[in-house]
Amino acid sequence: MADEFFSQAQAEMRAAELRATARRFGGVAIGAALIALIGVGGWQWQVHRHHLAQAEASGRYFTAIEALQAPQPDAALRAQSEKENQAVLADLASSAPGATRGFSAVRLAQLLAQKGDVAGARRTWQGLIDTQDADPSLKALARLLLLNSHINDADVTETRKQLELLAANTGPWRAFAQESLVALDLRADATPKQRDEAHSLLLGLAQSPDAPDGVRQRASILLQTFGGAG
Repeated sequence: MADEFFSQAQAEMRAAELRATARRFGGVAIGAALIALIGVGGWQWQVHRHHLAQAEASGRYFTAIEALQAPQPDAALRAQSEKENQAVLADLASSAPGATRGFSAVRLAQLLAQKGDVAGARRTWQGLIDTQDADPSLKALARLLLLNSHINDADVTETRKQLELLAANTGPWRAFAQESLVALDLRADATPKQRDEAHSLLLGLAQSPDAPDGVRQRASILLQTFGGAG
């Protein structure tokens, strides 16, 4: 209501300014003022359309997520629902305005990975990473999830390098990147030095006030495999 009132007040002020301009400067000024008014009106219409598109995209996103999470005992109906809502997420991930596009991409990739389509999930994560105007936090999350999908690769040199960069940055995914480095350092082919690094990382995570509760709990549990939390 306040936004609507403010918009109407602005329109009235612009109309009053236009009338004053007409009286003072005559026909030439009227034409210039009208052009300016049309320009401002066009800009406001574009903003309005953008807000409507955002609201519509958000509604479609939450409807799809709710449908995917709803219990469905019938296997055929569940498969049909997943197919339909996966298509919705794919459309939003490619064309939705604002953050809805990024959230849709993350959810779509998660769904693909759960269904065993790792290649499709990786393409979706990479697509979000490559989206220039995507939310930086969501791009960082996509990068982390993409790197996690490579933890069991034969050669993890580049994966380790990129995870170390994420783990060194301040941000919401720092602790998760450190946890992913622990997973690398506890692989079957890990060196004793890497296992020592895993122990140090786990100690830091278990004691970090900034790490999410789940990360701290998992770190404390894993520390027990080293013979204690110290």
